[in-house]
Amino acid sequence: MSFNELKWVEFLKHKIRKNKNLLVGIGDDCAIFKEGKNYYLLSSDSFVENVHFQRGKISWVNIGKRATARAISDIAACAGHPKFINVCLGVPPWLRKTQLRYITRGIITCAQEHKAVVVGGDTSRSPIIFVNIYVVGKTHRPILRNQAKEEDYIFITGKLGRLKFNQPFRAKVKEADYLVKRFKVNSMIDISDGLIIDLYRILVASKKGALLYKDNLPIYKSWDDIYRGEDYELIFTVDKKESKLERLFLNFYFIGRIKPQSFGYKMKVENKLQKIKVKGFLHF
Repeated sequence: MSFNELKWVEFLKHKIRKNKNLLVGIGDDCAIFKEGKNYYLLSSDSFVENVHFQRGKISWVNIGKRATARAISDIAACAGHPKFINVCLGVPPWLRKTQLRYITRGIITCAQEHKAVVVGGDTSRSPIIFVNIYVVGKTHRPILRNQAKEEDYIFITGKLGRLKFNQPFRAKVKEADYLVKRFKVNSMIDISDGLIIDLYRILVASKKGALLYKDNLPIYKSWDDIYRGEDYELIFTVDKKESKLERLFLNFYFIGRIKPQSFGYKMKVENKLQKIKVKGFLHF
């Protein structure tokens, strides 16, 4: 595998020093620090023209909405609520004032939907449009990628491939809050780059394997939906001793079980086990 986003993150994890006040740094959906009984979540997300969207195929308002919802989705993945939002905008010389106002309206609208406040940011001239959103969130119980347990049940919150790339969407903050308050959720991540690669991130962080059931995967249209990303549903694993599993089976999609690391990453297809090829959307 050539140098890419996954290897870059691993490089940074080994190069950047940890701080005693920082509970979680590079390698999860959010950085996390604790103050008193509260856990604070820090995350940023970039929305870049010709990488994440194409001008002309998405409205100006939806550029702002999607950029903001993507960042808030990281907060949801750690079971938090967004509180403050900082915005950095790249503005090409040709962008008109009206268009910039629509982008800003989308950002503010999405923030308000989640009761978050836009507190500032920065603006720079740029050859392309980019929107970087930095979010500060809060939670009483953060859920991480690295706490999956053997024989955990693996669920996702919605169908794969249902969301169009130019559509605004609602980050799953309410769903995460519901799950953490009622069930023994051990790990969680949002599907930004594809089910297969994002579940793989849980497995790497937790040092575990997984068995997926092909017939259980909730695909909207095409088999490629398991790789395509941009779903922003949640993958979560629930303890094998959870007493209210039936409620989860009724309301979410059960897709597999967590296994020992030595098992690997496999899928049950009819009555055979097949090794899963790890792929999905990589930013570089």
